[in-house]
Amino acid sequence: MFKQTSIAIFILLFALLGNVFAQQDSLKKESTKITQKTKTRYLQISTNPSTVDLYTGSIQPDFANKPDYTSPAFIPVPEGEDSIIVSFFHLDYADTTINIALSSKDTSFIIVALRQTYDDELIEAQQDMLKHRNRRNLGNFFKWASIAPFAISGISAVTSLYNISKANDHKTAMENTRFVNEKYNEHMREFEDHRGSAKTAKTVSGIFLATGLALLTAGFVLSF
Repeated sequence: MFKQTSIAIFILLFALLGNVFAQQDSLKKESTKITQKTKTRYLQISTNPSTVDLYTGSIQPDFANKPDYTSPAFIPVPEGEDSIIVSFFHLDYADTTINIALSSKDTSFIIVALRQTYDDELIEAQQDMLKHRNRRNLGNFFKWASIAPFAISGISAVTSLYNISKANDHKTAMENTRFVNEKYNEHMREFEDHRGSAKTAKTVSGIFLATGLALLTAGFVLSF
């Protein structure tokens, strides 16, 4: 049962790490392709108030998501695009979405002054969005944080299996020794040491496995 649990730990750990590295590699390759095929221009955005959450490419973005940029910002625009949709979000200010026309050659500049709102219902809705965003951010943090206890659990499982194997070796040696002598006593001491270490490592592995599962579960729950 313990060996099956250890194998499950390794599979889960390698799946998580493999997914992270695969995503990073995919993003890097995609970024390289875009850079090679297109010449990137930029849209420089300044706002009043000075720090505003910016969302690009959608007329009705989900403001509970992490913003694409925060003003002041330089937003890359691929060559060939003559406009870009930018939505602006700031607590106590009216949400604003603008389709911004771009310069065909150089960096485009725009300054946007948001209108302050006194609509209590809108402000309450904005506060709910920010709370939801904070929960999602916390959920993402928990998911990443779960990697550490999973790794410790896996290492402890390997240590436990190693000590179990060594304890069995010394147990076999004891059974093959016909007389109680110094060699027998040495095998006895080694057997007890490895058996104790195996139990400790098994306990540590179980504790960190439970911790990792708790963090991962909480992360997925909070991310929605």
